[in-house]
Amino acid sequence: MTTTLTAQTARPISRLATSTRSPQPRGRVRLICFHHAGGGATSFNLWKRGIGADVEVVAVDVPDRERFATLRELIDEVNDQLGSVLDEPHMFFGHSFGALVAYRLAALRAAAGLPQPEALILSSFTPPHLPTSIPMVNQVDDQQLGKILSDIGGLPVELDRWPTLREKAVALARIDLTLCATDDDADAVPLACPIHVFGGSEDILVSESDLSHWRSRTSAEFSLQMLKGNHFHVSDRKQLFAALRPVLSVVGTDRAKVA
Repeated sequence: MTTTLTAQTARPISRLATSTRSPQPRGRVRLICFHHAGGGATSFNLWKRGIGADVEVVAVDVPDRERFATLRELIDEVNDQLGSVLDEPHMFFGHSFGALVAYRLAALRAAAGLPQPEALILSSFTPPHLPTSIPMVNQVDDQQLGKILSDIGGLPVELDRWPTLREKAVALARIDLTLCATDDDADAVPLACPIHVFGGSEDILVSESDLSHWRSRTSAEFSLQMLKGNHFHVSDRKQLFAALRPVLSVVGTDRAKVA
């Protein structure tokens, strides 16, 4: 099957719309993945091999995100550039900043009467109607922001040996977190798709209680599962994939039955 933007062949989202795809085999799940603040499509490089052959991993990466003044501008571009990728059945997965992007994209498409994901899978992000757990990046310098990111597991300790790369990672995170601060939750309505939420049991930013409030954002099925780890519990792919597979398999099986 021809892929466009998978974890193994990550390319800028601007090239997505021109790629050729074959129809999805019956029961196959297309999982559109959105990275954390400061991350990129490479965050999902090992997903294709580990999550299963029946899942097509599509990792979204938007280059030069500093050109956007608001989160809504970013969401509009993601929606436009994904284009026909969303014509076939799909699911969204987003971690931290990516969870907000995934949710806002689903909400944008719902408001426009466009197909919603078969399920929205969100990880380690407080729902928009609660006080944000994200630090106000305009109030901290790069050194302070870097320490915050390190404390929650967002900066690998290996980067301490590569100051230039570490500075770049902090700068990218600042861009994404700045966009988060522009999020507008006015006129929010529950989505019609199921929402499945995952959190880290040792996350100092987002609690299980916080995550439970995502229930109000859907009129469909809701589930919440806490996994061992901190804000970046997703780094334990074996644990995460074991938790994700039942959600993905239910959707794929149900669709195959309907077909």
